[in-house]
Amino acid sequence: MNFGESEKTKKFLRALAVLVVFFSSMSLPLYLSYRTQENAKVMRVKMNMNQLKNWAKIYEVENGDFVGFNNNRDVLRIFKDTESMGGIAHIFISKDGKEFCCKTEFLDKKIGTWCVDNAGNIGDDGKCSAEYAQCE
Repeated sequence: MNFGESEKTKKFLRALAVLVVFFSSMSLPLYLSYRTQENAKVMRVKMNMNQLKNWAKIYEVENGDFVGFNNNRDVLRIFKDTESMGGIAHIFISKDGKEFCCKTEFLDKKIGTWCVDNAGNIGDDGKCSAEYAQCE
């Protein structure tokens, strides 16, 4: 009788091993997919910040300063894209209109906080504010 119980135990352990391997192999692609999506969001944020930097240069040439840049349709489109990824964006313009910075913040800490300013600085620290219109 011990032999029969041993066979049942062996079959059970084999079945359990098969299940563990199966679910492990299923979870890895899901994890990699999640990481890829996360990395894609970070790349999208970086691209958006680079676009803001370029549009700001054009805006400044056309208008002489950054006053009103925060209401530009291209900027508003970037803001909507940021919101669709679970973040918020703010543009801060200096009182004289000569400097600006844009800061994006995400609830998902893995995406982080990003900043771009009129000097062309793009960073992940994003310390810009109404009092300090520059990225650090």
